[in-house]
Amino acid sequence: MTSEGVEMHLSLWKTMSEKAGIVVELQRRKGDSIVFHRYSRFILDAAIGDFNTEQHLETHGQDLDIVYSKKVQRLLNLDRTGWSSTAAEYENAVIAIEIAHGLLMKDRMDARQLGLESLCLLTDPKKTGITTALITSHVVLLGTATGIEGLYANGEDEKEELVLDEAPFQGIRQAILSLVQFGRIGDDEDFDDEDDEDTMGVLNNLALAVLANSLDVVENQDRYDENPEETEKKPSAIRTPSSSSVAGAFLEESNELSKSEILSTLISELGKASQKPHNACLSAKCIGSLCRASKKAKRRAKELGAKQVVSTALEVGVRTHLKLETECKNVTKVLTAVVREEDEE
Repeated sequence: MTSEGVEMHLSLWKTMSEKAGIVVELQRRKGDSIVFHRYSRFILDAAIGDFNTEQHLETHGQDLDIVYSKKVQRLLNLDRTGWSSTAAEYENAVIAIEIAHGLLMKDRMDARQLGLESLCLLTDPKKTGITTALITSHVVLLGTATGIEGLYANGEDEKEELVLDEAPFQGIRQAILSLVQFGRIGDDEDFDDEDDEDTMGVLNNLALAVLANSLDVVENQDRYDENPEETEKKPSAIRTPSSSSVAGAFLEESNELSKSEILSTLISELGKASQKPHNACLSAKCIGSLCRASKKAKRRAKELGAKQVVSTALEVGVRTHLKLETECKNVTKVLTAVVREEDEE
């Protein structure tokens, strides 16, 4: 099972012909066919010895979509003839967020999944651009976009403030928190049907992905402001609060809203790495972003025993999950830095 929810079955067959060999068969049982095709190509290349793991990681990192997302980002930037077009981008981002909210609030599970998948895209700068990702990330974390300066309905010349209805924004934040911490949206009851449980598992994973994307965008907005290809860099047209202030507000407000500590939930999810490695990877990414942005989060993570949990999850990652291994090493690094800072004090 991949992090995108694609289930593949791999079978190895020994040939009985004069030429002894192994036949590799891949079957897609569920999930996106395009994503399956991408994975299967790499797996089959590796089977015949044509896939260089080190070279692939050096060129593309761990993101299988990087080649495609760079092309999308280049097209997005080429389409911008001037910063007068940013007003339309703001408004389009808000419309997209409102559509995602409408899907999340429906009773049908497929609609909710589509809404979360939309938020995953909207919080990924490589797929939507930094402006849309920043607005959506602040909505997910804080339930508002009022802290972002530079949102004008008619561009910089007239500077008419963009009037936003933030009720959907608050609904999105509440839905993400509820899925991450309690595995449900609102007052939904636990499901007895196995299919419904599987679907809720998918929704929980998508909510973690949205949260991880949002924290990453806020933490690294300057890096994401750079064009991933060799084209002219354009400065950001909007100004946002610092990552530390956003992280602090998110921790405080999320704890008040859900009556449950978000860091504790993330660490608990990371502790299930052997059963749910994809969820654990996303949880580790969230913990790392929060700890790098907030000293309070670092201290609290240590108090909750994060170092031991991360160490155990790292062992799972080393054996079976490269991304989990990488994220756990990042968390270990920041938690170790906390100890050094306190020793110096």
